[in-house]
Amino acid sequence: DYFTENPTYPPHLFRRRYRMRRSLFVKLVQACEANCQYFTQRRNVAGLKGFSAYQKISAAMR
Repeated sequence: DYFTENPTYPPHLFRRRYRMRRSLFVKLVQACEANCQYFTQRRNVAGLKGFSAYQKISAAMR
């Protein structure tokens, strides 16, 4: 996993996959969460958690 406190993958693999540093990606996620409700993690009707902001931003950037 790229986004845990102790990532499984080294920084150079994150940069290769996302073409930016992890710190910039985290800033983008925080800005999107603060300014757009779509990017916040919510629960569905069954009470299960939906996709996280990191998952939504990753998908949007592809």
